[in-house]
This record gives sequence, structure tokens and C-alpha cells, in this order.
Amino acid sequence: MVEPATISYVFATSFAREEERLSLGEHLWDPGTTSRLAGLGVGRGTRCLEIGAGHGSIAAWMAECGASVTAVDIDTSRLGWLRGCGVSVHRGDISRDPLPGSGYDVVHARLVVQHLADRVAAVRRMVSALRPGGYLVLEDTDTATTLATAEGVLRPRVRDAAYAVMAESGYHPRCGLLDVDLALSAGLRDVRAEGRAEVITGGTPQGRWFALWLEHLRPAMVERGLVTRSEVDAAIAELDDPGTRWLSQVMITVIGRKGGDEQAA
Repeated sequence: MVEPATISYVFATSFAREEERLSLGEHLWDPGTTSRLAGLGVGRGTRCLEIGAGHGSIAAWMAECGASVTAVDIDTSRLGWLRGCGVSVHRGDISRDPLPGSGYDVVHARLVVQHLADRVAAVRRMVSALRPGGYLVLEDTDTATTLATAEGVLRPRVRDAAYAVMAESGYHPRCGLLDVDLALSAGLRDVRAEGRAEVITGGTPQGRWFALWLEHLRPAMVERGLVTRSEVDAAIAELDDPGTRWLSQVMITVIGRKGGDEQAA
């Protein structure tokens, strides 16, 4: 069994198109995320903590709404532009580093918990950064529908090989559902969850996100003998074909409220 201390983030590798991959992921998932955060009242006067800020789009959106925003990521090299939006940027690993500040109204983490070895500790750390009555918003995926088509599953061997490589680094393919239990075990109240999936067309920006996912993992998949390079190349070609349509994974949003504000209310 791999010890948590030895597990590294699967996408923390040298991939020339990683910034593009992150930006395309934002294009795919941001509309749903911002809709749910807006429903919590993120806006002027709200203190927000964005965990795993990636390329920074959600932190920037929060700031544009008038919120006071702190963004944390293990790699802040792509986040310098956020300072021009008034966002405070901090380098840190939620698995082991203390979070900057406390008393936040909203703490949000998308596609973060599913990659962590000690998810329980990470979620509890996020909860500790909330003020009483504040909200934790976790967004992680369930892969049951990934690359599903009307005829079956697009390139199942390649899909399964990609997830096998990710699992070696601690990735949990059903973490979106697991987040519900993590929120409850952390003591959050009024926990609710919902899922959303997208119909993806090949060759679109959303489709390119999936293609770059496979491009990034291709060396590891081939090196381990899980699939051949030609199999991965054929899958990428299909993902770039405008005539191909498939379902994304399900993005599950879990929202819970920290207790302790009853008297103030």
C-alpha cells in the first residue's frame, strides 16, 4: 500500500499544454460552479477561500462579485494575474499546510479532494477555516458516465487505463459521492448534494479538455503497458471529431453549513 506521504498529484508533471488543459476545464465546469456559489450569496462583503485555484477563474469570479477572496494552490505560477483582481494568492498544500486565515463565509474546492490521500483531515481543515454558519462547497466527480456514448463507452480500454494511472496517485473515481459522507463526518449541517453532467461534442473546447486529459496521461499509460500509443492516439482523434458525442463524468456539488451560529441567528 502506498503511504500518503509518498503520493503525489497525478497532474503535477511536465506537460507543455497544462495551462491550456486547466483553462479548458474551467470553460467546461465554471457555469455550474458559479451558479451554485451565487445561490449561496457570494458577493460584496463575503469572505471566500478558494482551495486548489488552478488557473484562477473561480477566484476571479468571486472577486468580480465583490467578495474578499483568498486563493490557495500547490502551484501559484499561473495565479499571479489574480493579484490584479484584488485576490490574495498563497502557495500551499491542503494535505499538510495550514490555511491562510479563518472565519471565511465560503470555502470552495473543486476537483481537489478526489486527489488527496487523507481526505478526512483535509475536509476537517477546510471546515475549521469557516466562521460559524459558513458554507463548505466541495465539487468532485463520479466517473460512472465518463465517455459514455449512445452505443456504449468510447474507447473503454483507454478510459480505464487513464483512471488506473490516476488511482496510483491516490485518485478516487467516485469521490463526488464520497464527499457527502466526508461533509457529514466533519460535522457540517444541512448537507445537500446534486450532480450535473454535460453532453460533449468532439472538437469543441470542452472536448479538447478530454483530449488533453489523455495526452497528459499517455506516457504513463503506455509506459505501464496498459494500452498502446496507437490506441491512445485513436481515442484522441475521436475526441477531436465533431461527429463524436459523449457524456462527461458527473460533477457532484456538496454543500454543508458549519454549526455554531444558532444564538447569533
